[in-house]
Amino acid sequence: MDKVKMRVFALAYNSVSKTGAYVLILSDEENTVRVPFIIGMAEAQSIAIQLEGMKTQRPMTYDLMKALTDRLNVKLVEVCVERFQVGVYYAWVVFREFDGKTFRLDARASDAISLALRYGCPIYMERKVVVEVGISTALFEETLGKGDEEEGKGSAGRELSEDELNRLMEEAVKKEDYETASRYRDMLKAKKEKS
Repeated sequence: MDKVKMRVFALAYNSVSKTGAYVLILSDEENTVRVPFIIGMAEAQSIAIQLEGMKTQRPMTYDLMKALTDRLNVKLVEVCVERFQVGVYYAWVVFREFDGKTFRLDARASDAISLALRYGCPIYMERKVVVEVGISTALFEETLGKGDEEEGKGSAGRELSEDELNRLMEEAVKKEDYETASRYRDMLKAKKEKS
């Protein structure tokens, strides 16, 4: 297998989608390519919590799984996105048991990545998948830059005030939508830095 080591580059709300989906973006270690994934709100929230180092009042599903495998002396050693078919990424995870034996399980890519972040293990992607769906960093940045002027704007196109951003951030935290809350926090921080 020809695998490329990847890392989580970004997580963002997909404003184009009407279903409340998020975009998880992986990058290779050389920072030459970006690979976008469309993921659901629950998966995005779990990944955002881990990326932000936030603590939840109760364990989330992936935290529970890690606690269970830790208790059983089983460790996640790697995850790999192996193929992209009909709009779906397929992945697998490899665990090592206490006696050194390993076993591999099929997984959804978003689940595998969320677990990899909790275990601190490598995230790989088959090179053929990177070639098939990857976007060069230069093209990705150029495309992304075209929408930047809309960041921090309300539905009417006007810029949101600090009070509005604070209120939206607090509402998102109450709903335990930490990824959205961190987005509003970043927008608020950028607004303060401008003034």
